Amino acid sequence: MTHRHARSTPPETPDRTEALLSSLRRKRSEVAERFSPRRLNGCRPADVRSVLMIVSASRSGSSVLHYLLARLPGVVSLNGEDSVFTRLHGLGWAKSTDDSDFIAPEDAAALRVAPSIAEDILLDSGELASHAPADKHLRENYLADSVQRLLLQFPQADASPDKLLQACTAALGDRAPNQPGFSAADYWRLALERLHGAGLDARLGYYDLRGSDPAADFPNRGNSLPPPFSNICLEEPPFVVPQPRRLPDPKELEHKTLLLKSSSDCYRLWLIRRLFPNARFKFVVLARNPAAAINGLMDGWLSDGFYSQNLGHIAALDVQGYSRDDRPWTRQWWNFDLPPGWAQVRTRPLEEVCARQWLSANQHILSGIRSGLIEERLDVRYESFLEPRSLAGTLSAIGRFAGLTGDPTASVGCIPPVMSVTPPAPQKWRKRRDLLAALVQDGEIAALAREFGYAPERWESWA
Repeated sequence: MTHRHARSTPPETPDRTEALLSSLRRKRSEVAERFSPRRLNGCRPADVRSVLMIVSASRSGSSVLHYLLARLPGVVSLNGEDSVFTRLHGLGWAKSTDDSDFIAPEDAAALRVAPSIAEDILLDSGELASHAPADKHLRENYLADSVQRLLLQFPQADASPDKLLQACTAALGDRAPNQPGFSAADYWRLALERLHGAGLDARLGYYDLRGSDPAADFPNRGNSLPPPFSNICLEEPPFVVPQPRRLPDPKELEHKTLLLKSSSDCYRLWLIRRLFPNARFKFVVLARNPAAAINGLMDGWLSDGFYSQNLGHIAALDVQGYSRDDRPWTRQWWNFDLPPGWAQVRTRPLEEVCARQWLSANQHILSGIRSGLIEERLDVRYESFLEPRSLAGTLSAIGRFAGLTGDPTASVGCIPPVMSVTPPAPQKWRKRRDLLAALVQDGEIAALAREFGYAPERWESWA
């Protein structure tokens, strides 16, 4: 296996991109057929009867909420975000400045691949092993899930599924993935060491291990890392570590809830609803005040993670405060979701880019509410996560709304800082107060903040 970083390489052409994606889809099918033929357990997308979807702009707390809800019995969740599978099937790739994460309703290409996206989501899904009944196939399925995840994380590596499986099998050893005390983080460290020795540039610095090991560190504190891929990104770093999961059989699945989360889903709500035609959808609309969310986006752009699309072939980035000649990838790589109109801010200060991301995502969420795409919903604020008592109340409300079993507050006292660049704390945004002041009082942002319950005239008191 070989993999090299391309700091300012020419991008893939559309034909080469599709050829690469087609090869990855074939490899994933091979892994499913050879390594884990029982992974789907007989389930089809039509067997899903309940979907709980977290809808939010980036940096609004969806990762930590997903972490907590996925640990409840009866919840079927993914290892990562569902958006990786829309990309895998050719959707959402920017080919011009007019392209973005938005997928137009009834888009023919999206309709054509929707069944395959839904099946890939199920192939990645399951109840966490700690809540699932004993399963004699858990080990083989977990190893296959590990291979599938590596294929998504390093799409341009010349990675043989057999060699990936060999490294993961050796790293797992004779440990059972569902035994008490099993550490997915320790297993993954060993797997990455073996893969690195075999030529795959799979460094720990590309991972946020804290969901598996709260003592782990992120972002990387050493030398800055370029993106872990040349041109094609499916899963945005920091990468997740796969957890052992079991997909229920079709009869069981009818009584489970599939949990979905991806910040770019706000641009394609109609498509997500099409994936599971027999499901009742419920939505948690998660909001965060614009000062805190924009600040969080800025922190993310300036970390060694959250790269999403290489846009250098369309229009070079000259984002003030981000793009630097000594980090040439910052003139190519966008971070987080790609909103419509992104090209208009590609040479603007970073705070304006992040403000556009917050504004656009929340405008599309509000549009989804008004159009009825987001129908049954519970409105939640990120600020309620900052104090254990209010977080417990919020989780209890979500549990009642979604009809979840178990105690959703059980993990409140031991939450790792999932996908966060700095530890959660109130008013972290004040370090950029002067930069943010004019933005959050801007007409469009102020009006939208008010729609979500944040009074612009009291912005200095926002958490």
